[in-house]
Amino acid sequence: MAKPPMRRRRQGKALARLPLGVRVALMVIGWALVAIGIAGLILPGIQGILTLLLGAAVLSLVSQRVHNGLRRLFRRWPKGWRRLEKLRRKLHRKLSPKND
Repeated sequence: MAKPPMRRRRQGKALARLPLGVRVALMVIGWALVAIGIAGLILPGIQGILTLLLGAAVLSLVSQRVHNGLRRLFRRWPKGWRRLEKLRRKLHRKLSPKND
C-alpha cells in the first residue's frame, strides 16, 4: 500500500542572524521570562502562561527549535500564530543592524 503524499507546509522567509551580543541578550531575557513564567504557574499574582509564551517568543528570535515548537503549539490558533509571527518579525527588524 503506497503512502499518501506528504503535504508540504509553506515555510516563511528565514530571518537573517542577529549580531552575537543581541543574541546573547535575547537568550538571557528569554530564559529569565521562562523562569518567571514557571514561577508564575505556582505563585499567585504572576501570569504564568502569558510570561512563558512571551519568553518563548523572545527565544524564538534566536532558536529555530523554539520557533518550530511554537509553530506546532499554535497550529490550532492560526490568528494567534500570525500575530506572534508579526511581532517576531517586527522585533527582528528593530534589533537587526541597519544596512545603509
